[in-house]
Amino acid sequence: MIRPILACEDPYRAAETFVSAGWKLDFSQPPESGDPLVGVSLFENSILLGITDGYVANDGKRYLGCGVEIYLTIPSKRMEEVHKNHSGLNAAKIELQPWGVYAFEVSIENYRFMIAAE
Repeated sequence: MIRPILACEDPYRAAETFVSAGWKLDFSQPPESGDPLVGVSLFENSILLGITDGYVANDGKRYLGCGVEIYLTIPSKRMEEVHKNHSGLNAAKIELQPWGVYAFEVSIENYRFMIAAE
């Protein structure tokens, strides 16, 4: 299993964005813990939201997520619901991909996601 850690300016605010689109909040370390980390998931797909401080140089923050797209699969019977939940984030329309699956793309906290039906 791959569980990426996405660097965020504020992982707690970022988690609110994910949760508003229907993602589940798995855990949230308190900021004072010394390990400000938040876990969110969409069905069987989990990601961690971490901080930029100490991981991303100040001049590199504008490039967060650049050149990366995270591909997630979800149950096909839930595709319309998940797409609707992401509509507030300007999700692209659901389209049949050249390899034969239906998917849509959405940007969350400067990271690109392709959410596809299994």
